[in-house]
Amino acid sequence: MTSALLLARNCIIYSVNVWLVPVECAFNIIQSEFVRRGVQLYPAE
Repeated sequence: MTSALLLARNCIIYSVNVWLVPVECAFNIIQSEFVRRGVQLYPAE
């Protein structure tokens, strides 16, 4: 039973990671466009 739960957990983690890759790529593209246009993304320290 424990090995089945670990396998199910790993499958869920893997599927979430695969689903998030395009989202992360889109955010990186948007962030790089902001940087290219000179938009300050984070408050100055």
